[in-house]
Amino acid sequence: MKANTPSLILYFLACILTVVLTFVGQESYLLYTKSLLLSSIFIYYLTTNNYKIDLIKGGIFLFSFIGDVFVLMRYVDSEIGSVLSFLIVYLLLIIPLVRGLKKIKFDKIDVLSLISIIIVMIVLSITILSLPFENMKTDFSLIIVYSIVLSILICISVVKYITKSNFAFLNLLLMSLCFLFSDIFYVLNGFYLPLSAFSLIEISTQVFSYFFMVNYFIANNKSIRKLNNN
Repeated sequence: MKANTPSLILYFLACILTVVLTFVGQESYLLYTKSLLLSSIFIYYLTTNNYKIDLIKGGIFLFSFIGDVFVLMRYVDSEIGSVLSFLIVYLLLIIPLVRGLKKIKFDKIDVLSLISIIIVMIVLSITILSLPFENMKTDFSLIIVYSIVLSILICISVVKYITKSNFAFLNLLLMSLCFLFSDIFYVLNGFYLPLSAFSLIEISTQVFSYFFMVNYFIANNKSIRKLNNN
C-alpha cells in the first residue's frame, strides 16, 4: 500500500459520511466530518508531493478549513467570515494561474468559447444576485466582488483547459465548476428557498471540489518539475 492511500481512503469515507449526514438532517456532526475530510485530503497532498508545500497552497488549505468552520458554527458574523475566507481561497488559486496566461495563444474557436463562458457567467451572476435575499447579512458589494473573482477563476480554468487539455487542467475545471455549484446552491438553500435537495447538492459539490483541487495541484506540480528538468 502506498503512503498516500490511507489518507485518500479516509477522505472518501469522510465525503460519504458528510453527504449522508446532510441527507438525514444531522448537520450538527458535520464539523467533525469536514475537519476529518480536509485534514485527510491535506495529508494526501503532502504524502503525494514528498511532504513539500508552498505558502499559496498552504493558505488555500488553511482558509478552506476556516471557511468551513464559519459556515458550520453559525455565529453572528459567520456568514461574512465564510465569504471572506473562500474569497481568499479563490484569489490564492488565481494568482499562479494568471502568471501563465501571457504564454497562451488563442485561435478563433478559443476566443468564441471564452466569450460564451463570459456571457454565461454574467447572465448567471445577474440572475442569482437579483433574487431577494432578505436574510443575507453580508454587504452586497462584497458579494459582487466574490462573484467577480469566482467568475474570473472559472473563465481562466476554461481557458487553460481549452488551450491545453491535460489532466491537471481538467481537474482545475472540475474544481471550479464544483465551487460554482456549491456556492449557488448554498445561497439558494440558505437565503432564498430552503430545500434538502439544494443542501445535498451544495455539500456534495463542495466536498468533492477538494479532491479535484488536490489532483490539480499534484498533476500541475509534476508538469512543472518535468519542464524544469528538460
